Amino acid sequence: MSEITFLDNAKTGKNNWWRYVITIGLSAGVSFIVTLVLFIMFIVLYITLSPIKTNANFLSSVSDIAYNPFFLITITGVLYLISAFIFYVCVRFLHKKRFLSIINAVSGFRWKMLFKGMGLWLLILFLFSLPELVFSPNSYQFTFDPKNYGFLLVLCLLVFPIQASLEELVFRGYLMQGFSLLTKKPWIPLLVTSIIFSLMHYWNGTGNVALAIVISTFIIGFMLGIIALGDNGIETAMGIHIGNNLYVALIFNSADSGLPNVPSLVTSQPTDPFAGIPFMVVMALLTIVILFWNRKDDLIRIFHK
Repeated sequence: MSEITFLDNAKTGKNNWWRYVITIGLSAGVSFIVTLVLFIMFIVLYITLSPIKTNANFLSSVSDIAYNPFFLITITGVLYLISAFIFYVCVRFLHKKRFLSIINAVSGFRWKMLFKGMGLWLLILFLFSLPELVFSPNSYQFTFDPKNYGFLLVLCLLVFPIQASLEELVFRGYLMQGFSLLTKKPWIPLLVTSIIFSLMHYWNGTGNVALAIVISTFIIGFMLGIIALGDNGIETAMGIHIGNNLYVALIFNSADSGLPNVPSLVTSQPTDPFAGIPFMVVMALLTIVILFWNRKDDLIRIFHK
């Protein structure tokens, strides 16, 4: 047994490499296909019922729907809900594991840790947003839409907890445990899953924006992995991830984010996509320091081997 009992959970159940391939393939592939079919059915229904007859106006209308932030968030919710169901079935019946075993090393879900992580990260995000709000009023604009904000709030509260939680279950839980079967050094699965996690976000932008998103996501993923290993579970990391996505969608969005048209309270207009990376490093370090102020041994055990 290692000092990180959360990783030792990986040894339970059946762990052949092909089970991991099937689980990830089905969770991602089937959900994508089903969501794509639903999207096509929606477009066909729209074509059938649309009063627009000219091709130019019709194509423009379809494009507006496809890039509508409310539609994109809804599609994301459908995609991740299907993925979550398939992922659960694979963990339980293909791997023969208790689902809680990829969440923590105790007997129940630690809700207090989830809300602690969410609250702390929301506070840090707000504090680091204040200088821009106060000293750089030309770098952002108020995009609050009172007619749609209530619907946006409900939609985000339904979708992003599912989306963020599933990503934590897969990357900081399932995959980090899986890679730990190949090595006794906890920092290796931490690094590998952080790299994969960051590369998966490359398509959220283009060019330098995409590269900046990958770097920022790696920093966040590495921080979340450290927290999960230090906590012997992913609840705090899950709360941080949920809080981050809600903050970006509802409070302080960016024009170069994955959802640039969301009518959040404020939308910034960054000129340099790499400008926020140093702040992200400071925020990650500050979060780890606060969470593990009196628990330094929990961090040392991650890197001491």
